[in-house]
Amino acid sequence: MQTFFDNVTYGTTKAPNAPIATDYVDARVLGAGASEAHPIPSGAQMVNFSADGDFFAKFGTSIVTAAVPGADVANGSASMLNPGTRRIPAGATHIALIASAARVVTLEFWG
Repeated sequence: MQTFFDNVTYGTTKAPNAPIATDYVDARVLGAGASEAHPIPSGAQMVNFSADGDFFAKFGTSIVTAAVPGADVANGSASMLNPGTRRIPAGATHIALIASAARVVTLEFWG
């Protein structure tokens, strides 16, 4: 698995703040309203999410579930909407994904 950033010397033509292309990409085809727990690959430290529409994600263990909010959530337990790129938290082994309609979500991982 590729590292997230390449070591760059200033004055080169490489972009110092852009992640390098990953060699590990997974895809999930989500059914509407069904939370799915995706395993985090061994050695992964960063993940970038991309989808063909809105979705929610939540880090945790194999029993983690994501939820589409149907009311206010004011206790810190809500799932993230379209999270983009995230550092994988310590102890997380899975990422739960859910959407209100059928979606395709890709997960790019870096070590």
